[in-house]
Amino acid sequence: MTTARYLTAQKISLLVLVRLYCSSTLPSSSTIPILSFILSHTLSPSASSARGRRATSLVAPQQDSTFSIDAFEDVLQSHSSSMPGRTLLDLFLKHMWEMNSFHALHELMDSLGELLSAPAPADNPEEAAQDRICLSKTSPLGAFVRRARLEFTRLQFDDAMKLWSSFIKYRAPTAQWTKRLAGLASSGVDQVAAEMGLRPGDGLYEIAYGHLEEQEEEGEELSTDDLDRILDFQLDRLQRFGDRVPDSMKSQLHSMVTSAGLVHRQAHLVQFFDAWKAGDYTSSFDNLHRYYDYAMQTREKIHYQYALLHMAILQADFGCFGEAIAAITETIATARENQDMTCLSFSLSWLNHMAKAYPKQMKVAGYMSMLGSERDALTFLKAKARDTKMYNLLSATLLNESKLSLANGDSIPRAFEYMYQSSHLNIKENISNHGSQMLLQSTLYSRLGLPNIANVHCELLLDCYGDSCPVDERIRAIGRRAFILCQSGRYNEAISALESVDPSVHKSLKYHQYLLLCIGVIKFKRAIRRSDWSTCSHLLTTLKPQSPTDPSSTPLDPELSFLMHESYIDYLVSRGSFSEAFTAISALARSLKEDNADMLQRVNVLIMKADLFRRVGKPERGFGVALRAASVSYKAKLMPSLWAAVGLLANILNSMGECAGAKRLLEGVVPQAIEGVDNMLIGTLYSHLADSYMGLADPNREPTATSPPSSPSSHRSTTANVAKAELYIDRARECYKKSGCLAGECEQLMKKAIIAKLRGDEKLAEEWAQNHNRVWEEGIKGING
Repeated sequence: MTTARYLTAQKISLLVLVRLYCSSTLPSSSTIPILSFILSHTLSPSASSARGRRATSLVAPQQDSTFSIDAFEDVLQSHSSSMPGRTLLDLFLKHMWEMNSFHALHELMDSLGELLSAPAPADNPEEAAQDRICLSKTSPLGAFVRRARLEFTRLQFDDAMKLWSSFIKYRAPTAQWTKRLAGLASSGVDQVAAEMGLRPGDGLYEIAYGHLEEQEEEGEELSTDDLDRILDFQLDRLQRFGDRVPDSMKSQLHSMVTSAGLVHRQAHLVQFFDAWKAGDYTSSFDNLHRYYDYAMQTREKIHYQYALLHMAILQADFGCFGEAIAAITETIATARENQDMTCLSFSLSWLNHMAKAYPKQMKVAGYMSMLGSERDALTFLKAKARDTKMYNLLSATLLNESKLSLANGDSIPRAFEYMYQSSHLNIKENISNHGSQMLLQSTLYSRLGLPNIANVHCELLLDCYGDSCPVDERIRAIGRRAFILCQSGRYNEAISALESVDPSVHKSLKYHQYLLLCIGVIKFKRAIRRSDWSTCSHLLTTLKPQSPTDPSSTPLDPELSFLMHESYIDYLVSRGSFSEAFTAISALARSLKEDNADMLQRVNVLIMKADLFRRVGKPERGFGVALRAASVSYKAKLMPSLWAAVGLLANILNSMGECAGAKRLLEGVVPQAIEGVDNMLIGTLYSHLADSYMGLADPNREPTATSPPSSPSSHRSTTANVAKAELYIDRARECYKKSGCLAGECEQLMKKAIIAKLRGDEKLAEEWAQNHNRVWEEGIKGING
């Protein structure tokens, strides 16, 4: 059976409802529900950006194109009609069953023409008083009626009979809905056949309607227009959300396209997006060529620049940056030639993003900025977006300006201003850009040292905007929540959050790799803090980052790439490989400087360098580095980095004997650090504060005018300082225990043993030493177990 071009039983039923709407006086309360129902099944969805966005439809295809007759019942049953005691469903079924022959179907199509023309002036006042709605030929309903009549006149007799048969089968379940149909439905499927005395089993009847049972087994019919709308809906989902076609839907689409017997260009584009997200470069490349080859055959040359744009994005996603730059350059030239400002602005925005995300690969591929500096590029894009009223691009550009302010360490209020402008634009113009905004707010609050608020914004994204955000943004929000949990030492919860992601997400190679690397980094951090070096060696085979100076390395997400480098350096320092760690830090610092990377990452590299100097016994060389990190962090309001840098400065001052100054620094930042959830950082600060108090309790330190070395107050001060040192050692030990740092916890136990020995209590010192050995053995046993 050939596939219908446009008309199906569902559309015939919609035409009956349109005629009922135009020819009957309906209650005002039912107007909007009926019009919404009709338009949702007749208007085409908004055009995909792959094929040009010439117009935006008012109603998205929320229902299935093959909706059953029950959908009419759901809409009409609750609305009363102008006839007492009858609902709109009763009137609708009356009109449906009055169409009791093939001739009546022709009469319906002929009568629809009256709805498109204004009634002539009538001499009879009663006729003039009749209320009837006339449809404009250019209105959505008028266009639907016009096309339906045109498509019906094009049908051959055999196809028209098949349409009538499918309508009979589609209408059949309604015969049992109400007793008022008893008279209308008693004639059977065809009034003419009943008048001729034909019954099931007669030869002529079987020729005309004997195949109805076979059609019932085949299921609902689907027209070519319906299939196009389904494919357009899938394309919209694939482009907006970045997910893949589910297996069940993929099999249905395959059967639909195969049974149609026609070549659908959209089907190739759906296969292109699906193969792209699956990481199948060859299939995605082939399907993209097939789609645009068919587009050029139909002389739809507006698609050409979008073909080049998709080709550039595809090449960049698989690391072919040279081919990507060539394709995007041709895209920009073609968009200028065709005066397609939408494609041109999007191409320039994407090119600016790629130059920022992958600077090394773009430079090696020969990219030279077309718009000057990044700030100049964003200013240009913002002006173009305002001129062309591309509010989606304007909102994204404002967020990019906010990101640039944060990356350069500029004013935090200015970054907030850009974010709020974007938020206002999202609300005013109904732009679904909430995911990017929530992620940026989460980033900003993390930099301000408020991880709890950052976590709340990630939860808001997942709970409130999860259905309208791309998969990429949802995955990033889950990853960020996992790393916040990791800071507090809740590694198992963090890993469970990443592993509990919908399994369908793993069908996309990019998202699968991102989740795999996030889980690997968290496990790597946990293994380092547990001193589980065998697990670290095993994970390094997957997580060891390539040299940052190697432009040919596989491009990774910049944030995740830095986390991998940071964890690897932490591993080298923890194992005592200071020479390799210094080489890695120097290479990373040089790479970040060349790329003009995020200020937060550059400051963290300075902190790692200062800490390395402290560990190798050269604290004076690390003092200047830590001081510079603290200064930059304070100006850029990078609060966690500021606390870590101040902790390093205090530790260096302790090693130089300046314990009073170190204590003042630590007491200034510890209360702020406690508001965060980084137990490792809090434990380190407490440990340094304990060292400061032990230094102040040193009887050999230089005496002051207020406390001579032999005075009773000096003895009391020493006792008090030692007591405070023990208090902060206990707090540091508790924080290290929460973060799972075995070496840090054992270090605090050893400090307790040393304090007991200095007091002369050998028995207590022995107990603390035994506790140290017990904790270490239990930690190692837990690793091996």
